[in-house]
Amino acid sequence: MRIEASQVRIQNQTLHRLTLNPETTVRGGLIFFHGQGDFIDRYPSILEGFVDAGYRCILTDMPGHGRSQGRRGVVPGLSFADELLHDSLSSLEGEIIIAGHSMGGLMALRFLFQNHNFFKAAWISSPLLEPMLQAKPWMKIALPLAAQLFPSATISTGVSSSDCSRKIDRGETEKDLALFHSRISIGWGRDLRDAAKEVREQFSNLAFENPILFTQGDSDPICPIKILEDKLKIFSSTQISFKKIKGALHEPFCGTTREDFLMHLNRWIDHKLG
Repeated sequence: MRIEASQVRIQNQTLHRLTLNPETTVRGGLIFFHGQGDFIDRYPSILEGFVDAGYRCILTDMPGHGRSQGRRGVVPGLSFADELLHDSLSSLEGEIIIAGHSMGGLMALRFLFQNHNFFKAAWISSPLLEPMLQAKPWMKIALPLAAQLFPSATISTGVSSSDCSRKIDRGETEKDLALFHSRISIGWGRDLRDAAKEVREQFSNLAFENPILFTQGDSDPICPIKILEDKLKIFSSTQISFKKIKGALHEPFCGTTREDFLMHLNRWIDHKLG
């Protein structure tokens, strides 16, 4: 795998991007979206199975995340995410896979439901189907007005590293670890709430005939697994796979459950995309 780091400009924002290039013949591309407070530099090893299968992967830090420009947690809105998707697609050809974790999983599902005939396959990790679950009661009530008056004001997401994995091995250096944050702008919180409502309502209309893999820890405190389980109960398609990682929290690809997670992910890649 050959990794290229670059910068892209979208809506006057300078963003950090990684492109993971296969050493073999390129058969297609994958676009990956990271989680809230997350960053892309931790994902190349997780996506290695896709790269080995011939997919060029594009990962971009959202504004206010990782090494991208912007105040921590402030994302301009869903139209920005849409433009980021189209910009990423312009660098890819062949079969396209959409993927994401947590907030990124929600974004990936939103794009999948809007363009289900376009994507060859999808991998959705711990999707954020109920963004307001961690919010304080007053915020749930005040959000509509607050988002209008103070869209760029930021608050804590209420998520800590202990919610994500039982063993913290998320970065190799203190500088890497410093890239994490727990901030979110009120406007972006409203947009995530609205996007999640839209996605939940569209689950019943899912007519995806290509492979899709959902992965989640069975002890996830941020996105309780029952929310996704209930949505997937109505489907009988053999193309939809749901792997619960035993003993894992919100990030099953970290810590003590990492090897088990990667085994299942890479097995799905071999069986469904090989």
